[in-house]
Amino acid sequence: MSKISYIEHERPVLSADLRGTEGHESVAGEVSVHKLENGLCLCASFTGLPASQYLPFHIHEGTSCENAGGHLLELPDIMSDRNGEAYAHYYFDRQNLSEISEHSIMLHVRKNGEEPAIACGVLKKVL
Repeated sequence: MSKISYIEHERPVLSADLRGTEGHESVAGEVSVHKLENGLCLCASFTGLPASQYLPFHIHEGTSCENAGGHLLELPDIMSDRNGEAYAHYYFDRQNLSEISEHSIMLHVRKNGEEPAIACGVLKKVL
């Protein structure tokens, strides 16, 4: 069984519902973090995105979308498809749950040399 198929059958330890920011209300996303034997896997899915774009994706230092702070963990960009959907899986072997739990996670768009957030959520423990 591959890591991805294993993850899809395991209960996540952290999750976040990402909601679109002002002007991007159609954006919605789900993020789950799964504990593996030697690390973590973050799985993300989004809808309502700008079509066919690379979108910066970060876990932030802050614990809310209103006070996100700087980047705690820069993730590889997500590529949206022509329908404005995106799916990604990231494997980490150097971060632990306590480092990212209760932190904000944001998806950005590149616009005029800046990266405004288009969706935000907070990684919460799954009970």
